[in-house]
Amino acid sequence: MNAGVEAVGDRWTLLVLRELLLGSEHFNDLHRGLPGISRTLLSARLRRMRAHGLLTRTPDPTGRPAYRLTPAGAALEPLVWQLGDWARRWWFGDPEPGQLDVGQAVWRLRQYVRTEALPERRVVVEFALGAERGWLVLPGRASGDDASACRVHPGYEVDLWVSGDLAELHRLVAGTTTIGAVRRAGALRVDGDPELTAGFEGWFAWRTPGAGGEAVPGGSGPDTL
Repeated sequence: MNAGVEAVGDRWTLLVLRELLLGSEHFNDLHRGLPGISRTLLSARLRRMRAHGLLTRTPDPTGRPAYRLTPAGAALEPLVWQLGDWARRWWFGDPEPGQLDVGQAVWRLRQYVRTEALPERRVVVEFALGAERGWLVLPGRASGDDASACRVHPGYEVDLWVSGDLAELHRLVAGTTTIGAVRRAGALRVDGDPELTAGFEGWFAWRTPGAGGEAVPGGSGPDTL
């Protein structure tokens, strides 16, 4: 057990593992998904994880350095999600006001996108939550592009608008509530093209209470609409 704690027993290593499991491969994406970590500390953690055989650093098809989990790193996935499930059940409280950031919430939601469930064409979603704004650009299903989370208007026409309580969006992406419960309570509202509005929930693999960290398309059990 001591060797295991030595390899993964600090806060940032586990959080880097989470980001890699959620699909981030490039340094800037990892950094954006980890508020509070400096670029210097992230570099040090990535080097340490490579030394422990948890990840590799190789060029992607464009030549950019990409970090990918080794079989040893990927084998830690159940531990990461079980720890997250424990925190949701026993430890996680409401986010503090200073933690409410629409850009960070939309970035996390971007990581839950189910590309195969998206419409054929690009869809732009604007999140209008209090005084803050954020945008999610969802590519067409067959485009091969990744979804993008933006803090400034992406320059495309908006198709859907999500409005309501920013704290509730944070609870949703943290997995302490469900999309069905949030919408029934009126805490979040999705407006726009009726066909797109109807499909919105199914575009994401929500991490829901009691799901053991597993991604659940469209919600979980009786709390889905």
